[in-house]
Amino acid sequence: MHTKLIKSGRRRSLFQAAQTTQSVELGRAQLERMLPHRDPLLLLDAITRVDLSQGLVEGRRRIAEDDPVFAGHFPGDPVYPGVLLLEMVGQLGICLQHLLERCSPGAPIEIPTDDRPRALRLLKVEHALFQGAVRPGDELTLVAKSIENSDYVSVCAGQALLGEQVQALAIYEVFMLDDEAS
Repeated sequence: MHTKLIKSGRRRSLFQAAQTTQSVELGRAQLERMLPHRDPLLLLDAITRVDLSQGLVEGRRRIAEDDPVFAGHFPGDPVYPGVLLLEMVGQLGICLQHLLERCSPGAPIEIPTDDRPRALRLLKVEHALFQGAVRPGDELTLVAKSIENSDYVSVCAGQALLGEQVQALAIYEVFMLDDEAS
């Protein structure tokens, strides 16, 4: 288990800017070229910083006040579901894997208009921690950190932060499928 990473990741952002960190503004069009997800389950608004040398990416998501999940989770005390926070950081991790495969550290981050997402499946969530409520209207900072990569398996840590406070932390493993297997 990744005990040291979990211990530090529950207290502060895993994204520590360095000289290799690039500020970017990758929006919906670029996200759709990296992710197979679409509305209503595309849960990222943008990617804002990338550091391929450190295997890090940072993004953002504003939780809509009228999101239908709040009607039932929970009436009178709306809390964004933890499983959807896991999905958010998982999607950011998929984007990180895409960038690590296609971009070079230090080079400008570009997503070609003909780029397509790789087929994948979640294998397992090794660890998930929910430390605070996410409410309607909250602006989240999302972080994904690459832990291990091969041609077919990616292990990432992901966080959802509200300000400086870590609201959720997860470590998850994704299997990258061959194009024929999808």
